[in-house]
Amino acid sequence: MPQLQVRDLIFLTFDVNNDNRRRKIGCDGERPTCPGGTVSPQLEESMERMQNKIYELEHQLELLNGQDPSKVFLQEPYSNRQLQGLAPGESLDLFLHYFSRHPFFFLDPTQFQQTALLPDLLPRSLIVAVALWATHVSENPRAESTYPEEELLARTVHHVARDIATGDALPQRMLHMIQTEVLLSLYYLDYGRLLEANYHRAGATSLVFISGLHQFGTSSQNLVVQGGHIPIQMGASLRMEMINAFWSVLLINNYCVAASNTPSSMPYDAPITTPWPTDFPNVAPSSVLFLDEDGVAGHSPLTLLTKSSIQLERTMSFTARNSCAGLPLPSEFWAIETRLERFRSRLPPVDIGHPTDQISLVTHAFVNGAILCLHSPYINVYAEARSKCLTAASCVAVRLANACLAEWEIIDPILGPLLSAIADVLIASLTLPQASTDLQVILSAMQTLARRSPLVLRYLTVTQHQYTAAQQSLDLFGPL
Repeated sequence: MPQLQVRDLIFLTFDVNNDNRRRKIGCDGERPTCPGGTVSPQLEESMERMQNKIYELEHQLELLNGQDPSKVFLQEPYSNRQLQGLAPGESLDLFLHYFSRHPFFFLDPTQFQQTALLPDLLPRSLIVAVALWATHVSENPRAESTYPEEELLARTVHHVARDIATGDALPQRMLHMIQTEVLLSLYYLDYGRLLEANYHRAGATSLVFISGLHQFGTSSQNLVVQGGHIPIQMGASLRMEMINAFWSVLLINNYCVAASNTPSSMPYDAPITTPWPTDFPNVAPSSVLFLDEDGVAGHSPLTLLTKSSIQLERTMSFTARNSCAGLPLPSEFWAIETRLERFRSRLPPVDIGHPTDQISLVTHAFVNGAILCLHSPYINVYAEARSKCLTAASCVAVRLANACLAEWEIIDPILGPLLSAIADVLIASLTLPQASTDLQVILSAMQTLARRSPLVLRYLTVTQHQYTAAQQSLDLFGPL
């Protein structure tokens, strides 16, 4: 029996018109009005879906190299050939240039590069995810890869599901899968596709807990966690990767919570004994446990960033459980306020002699965003709430003014929702001179960052509309 060509499927979608011709029933050629030719909305929708599917299949056929173009294998709908323009090569070098010290890349950069140069040691999903991000951050994406971002993204999503389903549970393999899920979640987050970002952060969270990385322990003699895959003996590099993998997943979880206002995928009531992370390859991870969430002394910038994100996530959880019911405020409110103020006071102060780096800025934006989240619902309930919100906004504005934003090579997308929330408070207080000044700093910073982050651009657009509306209201009615 001859195989059905993809193009032959087109004719299956037009049986109504062909049948009309055989029966010699006249139609106007655009919108049939005869009883036999009337096309229902459901049929039109099915026809459109079929044509889109045909286009997709034909596109995939064009990608096949040296195979029978009449055959499409459902179990492997993408080309089996080695993709050109992917790691190893310029894409890998470009990726590591941006991500070798990035909070969401926890693999050892040197070992990762060496592994990528050898065949079949990295899962295909991670290889394509590297190419995806290299293309995304490149100033000239077409020169870095022969494949557009849309195709690289589709390939990554396809291969990560396949790699997880068919791969083994060896520690390094699990780390590769977790890394791919984190990179995918971050990519979707940067484009504001929050549903997909949340899906992949949930996948990363599941892999972390399945692997037992939340109970890594601080002892040098690491026992196998029940149900997990932590080896009894390991090198320092693998140990650091496992520790940082857990905290990278917790961090992307808190990013998604802050951006989408959805519940956390991280079960904070689970016993967590994994040491805090480090971002210095030659420094042993801290032995301070997860429950020590307020201390900052001796911690790496990555640990402070992670702790500050936890502060915001837990504050958002509290405000979601407690609507603004007036005075007296619950005792938990005051306990959270004390913890936030203490944590902020322990962070390193602004150093005028050194520009604010991005991790430090995001750290302060998280903790001050948590203060805003706690107090903003109560601005009309007790007098100090507005003052505390404006102070928190000024803390971030001061650090923004001290940062060389144009020199940052890659933009943290979480700055979009964090700076937008700060701007909202300042817009509501436009009549105050300091609030107006801080708002201009925030808007100017968002304009600079939006050039390289789609998510920041989205929040900037909304914030500018709100600012314009507030100005028009002041012009019409004056300060309230």
